[in-house]
Amino acid sequence: MITVSHFESNVSSATKFNFIGSFLWSNTGFGILRQIRELDDYEPRYDPTVIKLPRGTNSRPDEEASNSTGAEYQKASNRHYSAAYYTSAYKAGKLTPTQVITGLLEQISAKKHHSVAFLQIVPEKVLAAAEASTARYKSGQPLSPLDGVPVAVKDEADLDGYDKSFGSPIEYTRKNGGTSWCVKKWEDAGAIIVGKSNMHELGLDTTNNNPLKGTPLNPHNPSYYTGGSSGGSAYTVAAGLVPIAHGVDGGGSIRIPATYCGLYGLKPTHGRPLRTV
Repeated sequence: MITVSHFESNVSSATKFNFIGSFLWSNTGFGILRQIRELDDYEPRYDPTVIKLPRGTNSRPDEEASNSTGAEYQKASNRHYSAAYYTSAYKAGKLTPTQVITGLLEQISAKKHHSVAFLQIVPEKVLAAAEASTARYKSGQPLSPLDGVPVAVKDEADLDGYDKSFGSPIEYTRKNGGTSWCVKKWEDAGAIIVGKSNMHELGLDTTNNNPLKGTPLNPHNPSYYTGGSSGGSAYTVAAGLVPIAHGVDGGGSIRIPATYCGLYGLKPTHGRPLRTV
């Protein structure tokens, strides 16, 4: 039951909160924006803006990743190659991890179109991993269904032999080296880590607009962002560079870029991967 005195108390509290809100708005100077006449003719934009493409339209502006390497690689029915496709091609002897990685490095090396998706690539380490995987398939002893599959790792993870900056100019690399547990499990399975992917600076927003390290634009429409903060990883999958990429999600950083780029993004329950080992 609401009494009159209770109602008056609520009104008084609401009035106080309105006053606080007005004070904070005035104190920060937000109202000054309304006085800038140059903004009168500015067309407002409410992100994320999604424009449905006509049926049959090729939404991808380039085909570089589809034609990276090898005749059989080019003949695949799907331009975005799955982990299962790589595994079957390797086992059939139609393709080798070394061929795949050699072609892929050509597409993501410095100053190439797709290089903006990566903050660091160590070609020597990537090729060595590919050659080791090729030798395993040649001997009929692949480590797992992920052996030889190219993957990307977000710059938020530790990776031995690589720097870590969280997409910022600040150095966060561990002094004693080491690799994050989830990434180490990939390495143990034979997956080939092609590099550390771009991310929103310090993971503090959801666009992956990173003026310091470069901004990977949405492969489906370069007028839009990939979403973030795991935007570099989302780009690598959406562009067909790798079938799987690592991300980190504390408030949507896997789910948001996956949505923006039309991908499946999985945010595991906290602690679940470790508990199921």
